[in-house]
Amino acid sequence: MELKDFPNETLDLIISHLFEFADKYDSDAQNPEHLANARLVCQQWNELASRHLFSSIHLRHRSGAFEKWNTMLDNETIRSSVRQVHIDSSPPFEDDYEDECDWDLWVRWQDEGEYPEFIDSLNRIGELRNLTSLVLHFGRACRTGEYDFDSEASEPLSSRKRTLHAVFDAMAKRTNESPGATTIRSLTIENLQNFVLDDFTGSDAFEQVMQGLKGLHVLVADEENALDEEREADLYRPERQNFEPHLRQAWLDPIAEQLTSLSLLFHCGWGVMPGKFDTSGLSFPNLRTLHLGAYIIAHHNQLDWVLRQTTLHTLRLERCAIASHLRIGGGHRQLWDIQDTDWVKHPRGAFGFNSEDDEIYTFEGTWADVFKAIRESLPNLLDFRFSRFLGSFSLDRPDLMENEQPHPARYFTFDTGYCSGWIDDVIQSTFDIDDPEPIDIGSGPTLYIKKRRTDRGVKTYEEDLRALEDLVASTRRNRSC
Repeated sequence: MELKDFPNETLDLIISHLFEFADKYDSDAQNPEHLANARLVCQQWNELASRHLFSSIHLRHRSGAFEKWNTMLDNETIRSSVRQVHIDSSPPFEDDYEDECDWDLWVRWQDEGEYPEFIDSLNRIGELRNLTSLVLHFGRACRTGEYDFDSEASEPLSSRKRTLHAVFDAMAKRTNESPGATTIRSLTIENLQNFVLDDFTGSDAFEQVMQGLKGLHVLVADEENALDEEREADLYRPERQNFEPHLRQAWLDPIAEQLTSLSLLFHCGWGVMPGKFDTSGLSFPNLRTLHLGAYIIAHHNQLDWVLRQTTLHTLRLERCAIASHLRIGGGHRQLWDIQDTDWVKHPRGAFGFNSEDDEIYTFEGTWADVFKAIRESLPNLLDFRFSRFLGSFSLDRPDLMENEQPHPARYFTFDTGYCSGWIDDVIQSTFDIDDPEPIDIGSGPTLYIKKRRTDRGVKTYEEDLRALEDLVASTRRNRSC
């Protein structure tokens, strides 16, 4: 049998292997060379290769990008091939791209809410009848305009809100005006700013889009002050306290029963404080894949909501940590309504801290306990990943996330006097004294003879490693059954 006599299904499988990523960590960085060459073989190969070459397309804000987008969507072969759309919310702010964007258009969008070229291009997703996945990418640097520090090299909240409305309006319009088109089942939002936007989440378009989802993947960004001497204020921004309850109430609760895949990642530590992610009664009865990023565990029952998801096949914990030492000053534990259950409270002066309003705690939880609980509670788990890799999050290509030996940075400390609060104990920590015995109240912390930095990660390394290996081995056995 000659190759031309192969069934289309077989040829399509063969041609699919010509697809490759130019950057294995970036799902949008495709290397089109092999697929482009395959299109030249014959009409049959052209049609099959085009399905893979144009399965994902990207709407950017660079010079000529809208024209390129519209030219692609004028082609029926491309329109029928698209399964995923990747949308940038703004132009890149790096100097290298300064001349590659019409900045007048962008400024008008920020200041006046006018950007017809962008809106018209967005609305054309209604023509993509086979679209099943949408990725919306915001820049990492975000601002509200409410604080002294501001920067043009970041995306303001005003334009982010307009983009969210515009994208969800276009998705809802596609559903309403394109009968017979596929439902968008997967939504990814990268660098969603941690703001409560009730006007957005209360809109008809938001409700309609969310009702169709099976997969929701969110990476949350927070505003950071670029000036080191002023970054302590970052911890006390109201959005750090308000967003996590909003995330559950507006984004998760309405669709919990339908989700099969969920990713919740933050750039800063979350789950405990200053905002609390309340997991009481949280249940995803059909969930198969869960990916958590920068989630902090500070109570023994904090992962119970995950352990209840017995349908899970895949669990990924990326840059997650256990809180070992906590210093909370200024009465903020009471202000934030944080329970000290499971914590050991130490007297004033412990670990070298002697301010009158300091509350100092340790938490004795270990990753060995967590890994064991996962192994015993999730009988259907086929794949477990645990990584402390400090590069970009694996939201684009989570399948490439690799298991690592327990990194010392799997334990964090918390200090209300330090920037974002959560501190990688290995890189930098205000708990430089690993001694809970209180110092003389009359002496300053600088007079105390420092012994060594907290070393929970070193002390528990062997048991953590053994428990992780047991967990990974159990998933292998499950896959072989």
